[in-house]
This record gives sequence, C-alpha cells and structure tokens, in this order.
Amino acid sequence: MILEGIMKATLIVKIVVFILISSSIISWALIIYNLINFKKIEDKDAEFIDFFLSSETKDFLRSYSKYDSFLPSPLAKMTQEVAAAISSKKEIFKERISRIIEQEAKNIINEISKFQFIYATIASSAPFIGLFGTVWGIMHSFHQIGKLGKVGLEVVAPGISEALFTTAMGLLAAIPAVIAYNFFQNKVKRISARIEFFSNELESLIIKSIESSKNPEQQKTVSDRK
Repeated sequence: MILEGIMKATLIVKIVVFILISSSIISWALIIYNLINFKKIEDKDAEFIDFFLSSETKDFLRSYSKYDSFLPSPLAKMTQEVAAAISSKKEIFKERISRIIEQEAKNIINEISKFQFIYATIASSAPFIGLFGTVWGIMHSFHQIGKLGKVGLEVVAPGISEALFTTAMGLLAAIPAVIAYNFFQNKVKRISARIEFFSNELESLIIKSIESSKNPEQQKTVSDRK
C-alpha cells in the first residue's frame, strides 16, 4: 500500500521520499560501521597500552613498525606517526616533540570523528525535508479541490497521504541520526581524553629516551678528554 502510494505521488514528493530513504540508509550504514569500528578501537587501545607499558623505553622509538598490528588503535597510530617523524630527524628539540605530538593527536581525533557531521546534517535537515513534502502534499490536495471544484475524501486523500508519509519519513531518518550523533560524540570525547592523557605520557617517555641516548655519548666525550 505504501509503495503504491509512492508510485502515485507527485514527482516532488517522490524526490523528497528518495532523499529521506537515502539519508536513512546512509545513517544506518554509518551506525553499523561505527559500532564495529569503535569496538575495535577500544579493544586495540587496551592491547596497545599493555604492549607499550611492557616495552623497554629505549626500544619503543625503534619498534614503531610493529604497531600496525594494533590498528585501528588511535594511540598506536599516533605513537607510530610520532616515532616515525622523530626518527627521521637528526636532531630534535623538546618544543618540536611537543608540536609533533600535538599535531598528530589533532589528526587522530579528526579522523575518528570524521562521520559526525553526517549524523548532524541528517538530524537537522531530515525533518525540514519531510516538512517540505508535507506542505507540498497539502498544496497538491488544495490544487485538486480547485481543479475538480468539489471536496471529498477521494480528492484530498492522496495529497494528505503524501503529506503524512513524508512527515513520518523525515522523523524516521532524523531520530536515529540524532541518537547516533550523541552516542558517538560521547565515544569521541572519551577517546580524545585518553589521547590527551597518553600524549603527555608519550612526550615524557620520548624526552627521557632521547636524553638517555645522549648521556652515554656525553659521558664518553668527557672520559676521552680526561
């Protein structure tokens, strides 16, 4: 019955219904993807933290190629990128280390929150798109009344049906998107807090590692002078 009503609807209403159905499909596809992805992130983050804490401080900069097995862990990816950037430089300063870590942390947070704008867009626009279809359906009903010169259920029913259907479709597309946005935004905030805390620890370990690698050389130079 619903399909038959859509097929008999005006072109504008068909376009509105198509947009809303497409938005709903996109929203649910992203919800399923993010549920799986964030579960992997949580599991891999936990595994990486255990691995990182059990590693030798002096070795973690050289072993960054092993971190691929912990992806999509944001902590592993950030550590990998930071270690690669530092290892490629002959001389590195504390200020430079801080900037590298800060930039990589921002990149990771932007990456894990990249789909949030889609939820926000669907949540905010779908009700208005449905409302447009509602208005158009009512206008169509009045047009039929003026065209036929009579008022009856058979005249106004198709337009009212279109109006109510597009309203329902707008809400069906918007409500899951609103819930998903709030749910995953909370996930992003928790991961961002974890990245911020880990960034401070990572910076301290990198500085400690670099200083410990320089000290033997300095001590050797002093002993040679003696």
